[in-house]
Amino acid sequence: MGPQRWLPLFGQLLLLLQPPGSQADGPIQVFVVPHSHMDVGWVYTVQESMLAYAANVYTSVVAELIRRPQRRFIAVEQEFFRLWWDSIASEEQKRQVHQLLNTGRLEFVLGGQVMHDEAVTHLDDQILQLTEGHGFLYETFGIRPQFSWHVDPFGASATTPTLFALAGFNAHLISRIDYDLKDAMQEAQGLQFVWRGSKSLSAQQQIFTHIMDQFGYCTPSHLSFSSRSGFYWNGVAVFPEPPPDGVYPNMSEPVTPANIDLYAKELVANVKQRAAWFRTPYVLWPWGCDKQFFNASVQFSNMDPLLDHINSLSQELGVSVQYATLSDYFRTLHALNISWPVYNHHDFLPYSSEPSATWTGFYTSRSVLKGMARRASALLYAGESMFTRYLWPVPHGTLDPAWALQQLQQLRWAVSEVQHHDAITGTESPKVRDMYMEHLAAGMLGVRKLMSSIALDRLQLTVVARAADTEHPEMWSEPGGSPRPAGYSASVYNPLAWTVTTIITLTVHYPRVSITDEMGRPVPAQIQNSTKDLSAYDLLILSIIPGLSYRHYRVMPTLEAQEATTMTSTLRFKRKLRRHSSPQRRRLVSVVNDCYAVLFDQDTNLMHSIWERQSNRTVHMTQEFLEYHVNGDVKRGPISDNYLFTANKTAVPAWKAVEMEIVRGKLTTEIRQYFYRSAAARAHTFEIHSRLAHVPPGPDRELLCHRIEQQYRVGPLELNREAILRTSSDINNQKLLYSDNNGYQMQRRPHQAFVNNIIARNYFPMVQSAFIEDSKSRLVLLSDRAHGISSQGNGQVEVMLHRRLWNNLAWNLNYNLTLNDTSIVYPVLWLLLGPHSVTTALRPRIALALQHRPVVLVRELANRGVPIPRSAPKLPGPLEQEAVTLPPNLHLQILSIPGWNYSTVHARHMHNLQKGHQREAQADLHRVLLRLHHLYEVGEDPALSRPVTVDLEAILRGLGPVVVVKERSLTGTWDAHSLQRWRWRTKTGHQRGPFTSPSRLKKGSTVTVHPKEIRTFFIDFQQQARPEAAREGTSTKGNLSKGTGSREDAKRVDETCGKSLWDLLKQREKESGLSSEELCSGHTVLLLSVETLSEVVTAQLMNQARADVLDSLNNNLLQTPHQAWNSHQTAIVTTGDILMYMDRVHVQQKNLENVCNLGLVIFGDKLFVMGVLGVVFGKRYCI
Repeated sequence: MGPQRWLPLFGQLLLLLQPPGSQADGPIQVFVVPHSHMDVGWVYTVQESMLAYAANVYTSVVAELIRRPQRRFIAVEQEFFRLWWDSIASEEQKRQVHQLLNTGRLEFVLGGQVMHDEAVTHLDDQILQLTEGHGFLYETFGIRPQFSWHVDPFGASATTPTLFALAGFNAHLISRIDYDLKDAMQEAQGLQFVWRGSKSLSAQQQIFTHIMDQFGYCTPSHLSFSSRSGFYWNGVAVFPEPPPDGVYPNMSEPVTPANIDLYAKELVANVKQRAAWFRTPYVLWPWGCDKQFFNASVQFSNMDPLLDHINSLSQELGVSVQYATLSDYFRTLHALNISWPVYNHHDFLPYSSEPSATWTGFYTSRSVLKGMARRASALLYAGESMFTRYLWPVPHGTLDPAWALQQLQQLRWAVSEVQHHDAITGTESPKVRDMYMEHLAAGMLGVRKLMSSIALDRLQLTVVARAADTEHPEMWSEPGGSPRPAGYSASVYNPLAWTVTTIITLTVHYPRVSITDEMGRPVPAQIQNSTKDLSAYDLLILSIIPGLSYRHYRVMPTLEAQEATTMTSTLRFKRKLRRHSSPQRRRLVSVVNDCYAVLFDQDTNLMHSIWERQSNRTVHMTQEFLEYHVNGDVKRGPISDNYLFTANKTAVPAWKAVEMEIVRGKLTTEIRQYFYRSAAARAHTFEIHSRLAHVPPGPDRELLCHRIEQQYRVGPLELNREAILRTSSDINNQKLLYSDNNGYQMQRRPHQAFVNNIIARNYFPMVQSAFIEDSKSRLVLLSDRAHGISSQGNGQVEVMLHRRLWNNLAWNLNYNLTLNDTSIVYPVLWLLLGPHSVTTALRPRIALALQHRPVVLVRELANRGVPIPRSAPKLPGPLEQEAVTLPPNLHLQILSIPGWNYSTVHARHMHNLQKGHQREAQADLHRVLLRLHHLYEVGEDPALSRPVTVDLEAILRGLGPVVVVKERSLTGTWDAHSLQRWRWRTKTGHQRGPFTSPSRLKKGSTVTVHPKEIRTFFIDFQQQARPEAAREGTSTKGNLSKGTGSREDAKRVDETCGKSLWDLLKQREKESGLSSEELCSGHTVLLLSVETLSEVVTAQLMNQARADVLDSLNNNLLQTPHQAWNSHQTAIVTTGDILMYMDRVHVQQKNLENVCNLGLVIFGDKLFVMGVLGVVFGKRYCI
């Protein structure tokens, strides 16, 4: 939201700041927060940064915090820390980290893998990287970050505070907002407020927000008494390795008796300047900056005496100082219990740092990387659910689950990494871009191998993966030894939890084919000349795929055309020169389906108009490519670069002539337009390929009918050009645009008449969708990657597709940040046109259909022989599972097996950590992570905006019977019932006490999801025995089944099993990660009945524990029973974990005691006979 839009609202906020005068008498209290801003990439690769400084930050900070208890430090991103923890930290250093965390001297804030960008990242990927970091922190330390530190993203999205609230954060901290808006907020003491990021969730997920003042997250470096920067005593990091003599550039002057007063004067003056911008006498003073604290010893050894000196003069100076974490600062603010203004669901985008520096160029920079990152995310999403369905209710093949999880984790890490605010933004150096893409490609290859292995297990087909195609990954295959293979088999997986009707494309080497499904039935298809390979053909197949399910096809060459497979006809139009529109009568050619008629002008070869059936309205519309010619010489004025977009003039057409061809077929019609820079040019620079599907409307087909699919080819560009696609229409939008925040919610973007840089400051991020509208029609654009978007004229919407820039700014040249991008990009937009009611209902679902297109796994058939004339034999029948189908307003945001091995009971997890159990634990493959997202806002649609109630057990029955459903916080680390966030008082509602997360988990597995809610669950399923394992009586690699035996089977268990069971239960006190299979590994019956377990535990109490108690009658009478109880409690709790489904199914059916109560009775009856002490122990411990 631009500053001119903010300022009227800010006047309202000022009224809420009354009564003024929250400043208390006495000195200003300063919270000095030591930190290091550690970019995961940007200029240097992760490996280079680890070697040069990052590893030393953690090594030296840990050592210095241990030395003096008053020192503090906050750590933010997890990627560097995890690398240090896993490969560098000694056992002693790890022990010290645990100690520092327990005492509050070291604090993890934010806690994601990276500090993600807020403008061009998608909601799903933000959650992923946050979940990855939080899962590690909780599993390793039992801690859950409660404060954000989002100090460097280039603008602030309204989605972020909502996500952080859902993750359990108590306060949110940002820094980069528009420069003149920040000035106004400082003067009004309005940098702190309660932010309600979602208009539908409102106060439910509000969060206290602190905006850093004009000094940002870095310590003020100017010193009036020195030519060197101040407060950076360790200097500036040196690459590629630390200097051997330990002397770094630009080290601040050491604090000495001669200059300590001067240092104190500088710090105090800065504190007082800042204090005037805030309502309270508490000032957060960040100490650090980029790549700092690689030598924490010299940092603290200089700051310690300075802070002591200021405190010794506190009354005189009016300031007291202390080292602090964010927790220290925000707890102090919260304790004031004063009322704060409320800011509603607007964002802080775009961001300008000064009048001529508008940070809107990065919305489009490095489009290839942006597209690859989004495709990697989509592939991960599909791989996660495919693997989960493979394991549940029973594994279907020989796949090693540990290997499978490793492939998923590799891609999780890569997708998380690229969300960094100098990664997906395209603002990194070329070598760092290459690092991101290599990590993504390696992760995608691993997940493709996993998915092909699952397809192999299901169909017994050899599916071979290949490396990522950076622009066309939807269909992938490995070429065979012959240029004309005997045929193809294809498996198509739908990762969405709805039935999807779509058209998939295969590249084949023959013009006549037979295409059949898994039942041997002919499938509607269309064949046409390939646009990518002149010697090949594109085969388009109509595919209807239920949710989280497969379709399998065989493609064979034939001597004659199959009736269901049709050829296309092509109509070509001569090259036409660009000219001004003529009032003469148009010669129009139309392309029609059941939703639209798209008309093209034969005299210009450009789009002319679109008729939309629902409203029976024709909207005049044309599309063309233009370019902004931008400056690259700093001597001639402001420049454009990776970050900045500076347009001194309006965009000009980038073409002189255009050709067109229309390829008509039974399934689709394609319109291909080729734009040339000159009338005589032999090669074109731009393309538009538009496609309309000819599919009759139906309940599962409306998403296909109502979209006009467009793919573009852009590039290579000339130097210092920024290419846009401009769509001009007669929609009377008055230059009002709507674009999305991270694919989560829409923001209203009115055009503003700024004094400076008016074009760039009216550009906004489009992560997934945008639209313009008037009272009759709405034109929606859906994107496969992030772009900059704007409405510079009435009825216009322009999308920046590509940038190629060079400038002579010394800073950019030194770090190779000039964006000389010579690539060709192939972005995709899908268009929707219609009345508000239709587009409102369809937009979120079609956006997901674009984001999560079916994954096509193809292999070339190796057998040679005579082509099959009509049909092919049936494929081997797949092991079908019941489809997963959600209501149309609910999205299955994730279905995965995260692999975390921590207990969902916090006290038990902390107990395990204290015992050292967690270190050796293996990944838990039994816990399933499920997240649901309501797609609509309150009041957006009369039907789809309603709350929706679903029975998770019914929806997920294909994965097996549900044993238990546990609602969790967004990242899974909190039990939703126990999560209590701080309440901050507001003028719109006085709130005291903790903010408890609402939990509407109804009886059993039924849940109600309200508009825009995101709900997260852990689900345990009852896994069935594998048929081959049951027959053979043995377990196989990767078999996670628990089995189901009768009481007679249990009686036949090896006589050593009872003792082994007890020994393993005892061992659980020393080791963790024991799965249920390990308790009696190799035996036929892995799940004993409650009665049999009671016999095992009773025997242990009678034979060993009772004897120990009798021996202690004259010594340690109370201590020995207590030890016996601890041992017994461990056995019962662990047994409860193993048999938790029995408490819900078996115990209730047999009318038995639950496991814990049964153990309590046995302990009292068998050990103490009268049971009195047992009951006392039970009241205290048996929960």
